[in-house]
Amino acid sequence: MPRWDELISASAHSLPYAFSWYLDAVAENWGGLVLNDYEAVMPLVWLRKLGIKCLYQPYYCQQLGVFAAGVVGADVYRDFLNTATRHFSYIHINLNPEARVVAEDFTLVKKKNLLLDLSPGHSVLQKEYSVSHNRNIAKARKAGLSFSEACDLKSFQKFYLENVNRTKENFKPQHEKTFKKLTQTLITNKQGSLFTAIDEHQNLCAAILLISHKSRLIAIINTSSSSGKKHGASHFLFDQVIKKYSETELVLDFEGSSIATIARFYEGFGAIDETFYNYKNTLLKNIAQRFS
Repeated sequence: MPRWDELISASAHSLPYAFSWYLDAVAENWGGLVLNDYEAVMPLVWLRKLGIKCLYQPYYCQQLGVFAAGVVGADVYRDFLNTATRHFSYIHINLNPEARVVAEDFTLVKKKNLLLDLSPGHSVLQKEYSVSHNRNIAKARKAGLSFSEACDLKSFQKFYLENVNRTKENFKPQHEKTFKKLTQTLITNKQGSLFTAIDEHQNLCAAILLISHKSRLIAIINTSSSSGKKHGASHFLFDQVIKKYSETELVLDFEGSSIATIARFYEGFGAIDETFYNYKNTLLKNIAQRFS
């Protein structure tokens, strides 16, 4: 889909999640709404449950929404959402920051993403770390952890699947297939980079997969072992990534979170809020609105 991907790339709020190759990796089914001759598009990821066609937010895909080369006007965003609402009985999706223009019209719920501007030097950025983060980084150094960019994909996949908190992250059996497909796609196409924290015996303690897209480095996947948690491995690893990319024009996108404990972890590096939105609509709500 060359024209689709060209528009996503040219979008003022371009995100990797909306590219056709990314959607192919994470979505059970997907299509899209297109305005005129690709003036704007909106990806629609869907499945059927009990015979009902539903729009949902796929795993490893924080937000979608409307994408256009210029500013997305309220009328365009409104028309796309109304069209989607007419065709799907159940909708529960996340929309990009551009959705603020219709947030009140559709009673959108605010969600939190967290970003860190990497243009200052590492020493300047470190001054914004929380006391507990600096303590954990010191603990990791004392434990002899080191930073590595030499992890192979198979080792990373095995480490992640052994350590992902399946309950807390709502990681279901079907997500394992998506995880393997997406990570293979990202590494094969040189869209992603792997970074790890290892101990003195070369054992993995923490790992991050970053997607590089325009001015963003998106921490799409990160995890640590029980030993890594004990020794502050994730704190150390993110600090090393921040050090590597400091004094650049890049922004580190931590990918959330609306979960308070995870948000505090990212905020501890000095990250600031970026608002995106959640839209939920059901058939019963649609019927009520039509007769109100």
